Amino acid sequence: MLEFIQLLVVAVILGGMVAFQVLFAPLIFIKLPNDVARPFIRKFFPFYYLYFGILSIALVGITYLLLSQDFGIWLLVVNTASALGFFVSRQVFMPLANKATDEDRQADFNRYHRITVLINTVQLIAMVIVLWLIT
Repeated sequence: MLEFIQLLVVAVILGGMVAFQVLFAPLIFIKLPNDVARPFIRKFFPFYYLYFGILSIALVGITYLLLSQDFGIWLLVVNTASALGFFVSRQVFMPLANKATDEDRQADFNRYHRITVLINTVQLIAMVIVLWLIT
């Protein structure tokens, strides 16, 4: 039963991240005017990082309980790193990007944004690998 819950949590994280990157984020900037899209995204991201961070912490707990499974220690390391990535993005890089935007420092914003995109992409790849390893 615990293995099924682990699989379900990985699927929810992976599916949510893919839906955000492929559908949600692009459509916001395509369908909404810039003066609406930017404040909306700014309010959405703290929730996004918190939601997936909490799910990732739950996944770490489940993975710990299943440590004896194949690749158990590697899964624990990857899931822990992924969980940390959500909180680092939320607590460090997102505020830095917002401050750079507020102070009209586009180059700094671009740097912080690229870092969060890189972290998110690595997390997404990690969840694909985790899914492959547990199935």
